[in-house]
Amino acid sequence: MNRLLPLFSALLLLAPAWAAAEADQGVDDQALLKALTQQVRQLHERQQLTPMKLLRGQLARTSTALKLAGPAVQPQAPAELYRRLQGSVLVHCHLYLCDKCKRTHLNPSTCFPLTADGICVANYHAFTTTNTLGMAVATRAGRVFPVTEVLAASARDDVVIFRVAAADLQPLPFAAPADVGTPVSVVSHPHSLFYVMTQGTVARYCLDKGARRMQITADYAIGSSGGPVLNAGGGVVGMVASTQTIYADRHHGEPGNLQMVVKLCVPSASIRQLIKEE
Repeated sequence: MNRLLPLFSALLLLAPAWAAAEADQGVDDQALLKALTQQVRQLHERQQLTPMKLLRGQLARTSTALKLAGPAVQPQAPAELYRRLQGSVLVHCHLYLCDKCKRTHLNPSTCFPLTADGICVANYHAFTTTNTLGMAVATRAGRVFPVTEVLAASARDDVVIFRVAAADLQPLPFAAPADVGTPVSVVSHPHSLFYVMTQGTVARYCLDKGARRMQITADYAIGSSGGPVLNAGGGVVGMVASTQTIYADRHHGEPGNLQMVVKLCVPSASIRQLIKEE
């Protein structure tokens, strides 16, 4: 029996020293994770993170009014698109209490801004873990902002629109729905590997537990949750949500002979239905 795997790996943050050094050398994932953990712990110790009990209590909100970014630009070469998108893909930072060592740790997932003044979008399942203490987001330039409020949410569609205490973010524009066969890219943070770009196509649209999903062939993994699915011009056509692993058979109840991992995403229309555009 196939099993849907939520891609929430928790959240992360970025240090300014990292942003400057890696332009020539590449991302030092371990150093970044260590720096982010320290920063978010400090926010928690200073009581600057909104308690998760308050944020979860706001998940019943079903719509919010905002003005979205303008239309996407013309198609660009993948290398240029990646350089431009890095400033608009955020690290969603989730500080949690470990039930083994009783210390706080950080796990990274992905989100992206809808407006310059701090309204962002991520997956609903990222807000439902029981051991989370608080959340923040971090930009590619090393700025870190606490999550302050949930504005709208849909459990069925796996979408949360939320506010962070930020300004001068680089919002991603929405594009027209992508037809099957349309080339797409994903920029996300799979398994604490930061700012990974993968490419593929829209494979089909389907229903999953009553929710419309967009299946794509671009690769991603745990930690990619909330990552934008983008067309050739950098316009949002969807958001990473989950995977479905297909095995050929089972041995004594255990799956065997892995054949395929299906990538299921939230179509952009499912995000936009939570928004009353101003």
